[in-house]
Amino acid sequence: MFIWFFNYSFFIFFIFSLSLDFEFLIFIFNLIFIHFFYGLNTIFKDYIHQAEIKFHTIFLIRLIFFFILNICIELWF
Repeated sequence: MFIWFFNYSFFIFFIFSLSLDFEFLIFIFNLIFIHFFYGLNTIFKDYIHQAEIKFHTIFLIRLIFFFILNICIELWF
């Protein structure tokens, strides 16, 4: 049993290190996207009127809904 572990220990630690690298990469991307989101949010709140923000968000929600619906229809048929 110990011989098997020592033969494949490199692969076990390699896979573990890759998973940690992906985890840190995803963490950094999340921080970047949160930074972008808050930056865009403050720009919208400071320079664009609140009514335009509501119109813009409703438009984006409908657009995203249609894109998701399109993807679901393509996957279904």
